[in-house]
Amino acid sequence: MEEKRHKHDPAQCERTRVSGALRVGPLMNIAEVLIELGVEPEPIFVSAGFKLEQFANPDTEISYAAGSRLLERCVAATGCQHFGLLLGERACPSLLGVAGFMLSSACDVGTALRELVQHLDLHDRGGVSTLLIRGDETLFGYAIHQSGVAATNQIYDLSITMACTIMRSLVGESWTPTEVLLPRRAPLQQEPYKLFFRAPLHFNADQSSIVFPSHWLDCRIPSADALLHSHLDKEASELHAIRDGTIVDELRGSLRKSLLSQECTISSVARQLSIHERTLHRRLREQGTSFRSELEDIRQEMAQQLLAESTMSIAKIASALNYSDASAFSRAFNRWSGMTPGRWRARNMSF
Repeated sequence: MEEKRHKHDPAQCERTRVSGALRVGPLMNIAEVLIELGVEPEPIFVSAGFKLEQFANPDTEISYAAGSRLLERCVAATGCQHFGLLLGERACPSLLGVAGFMLSSACDVGTALRELVQHLDLHDRGGVSTLLIRGDETLFGYAIHQSGVAATNQIYDLSITMACTIMRSLVGESWTPTEVLLPRRAPLQQEPYKLFFRAPLHFNADQSSIVFPSHWLDCRIPSADALLHSHLDKEASELHAIRDGTIVDELRGSLRKSLLSQECTISSVARQLSIHERTLHRRLREQGTSFRSELEDIRQEMAQQLLAESTMSIAKIASALNYSDASAFSRAFNRWSGMTPGRWRARNMSF
């Protein structure tokens, strides 16, 4: 079954990029969870190309794709379909590094979440934190943009569990979201999710988010510390200045967020990146790519994730990817993979 899940067409292999970096912070408790589930950790880590000691320091960086394959092996070895949830329950916000430490010192929840969106790339180069404010309703979540990722359902379980933990750390342990959205098919055991989130669950969603009333964004944080926050913000800015990311890395993160907000034009993305459209075009040409090419790559990744990990209809997936209709999406997907979305799903659906 594992071999079937990871059979990629040649076009996809050519499009796969070098994996982004990820601090191991939230993954540090993998060995603990494996032991609790009755599985010896070391053989699992070795099979994924890791040593146990690599996960002793939260600042250790690993490949995002390799980390996802480790999660995949953990699920296969334990048979636990909510392994990511168990990891998320044990992950405190500080495991996100500077971006995590900044949360508790911010003046209010809105500031904390916006700065997490801004600085999460210091911790994670394979996905982005997302914050969509739609009038009285806010969606706080996570979206993968790295190519060639396994176990996306476990990554989303982990990230959304952490998103809920972040909110509870800021406003109190009794806090609950209005609803929880997860882009995966419903697991056989839903009780662990119900016990943790204490909110309505919506599987097979088009995004990974917790939903809550927007008034929570104005909530003051009891541990706010303006001096400490200023120091951490300066440290984050200095780290951004020396990081080795490219314009393509930045663009992919912005595209992933833009697809969620349905505002995926080059002008809107250029504004997000604080550069002129012509400058963005030029810098992408220098990297041997284009806005259109990167947008199609992100769409393909999202399409394959939703087809393999959820039971969303083709029409809903087309809408989530900002296509005019299912036919336009199907034509694009056939161009990418040489087959229809339905046929690809039948061959690659995870179980």
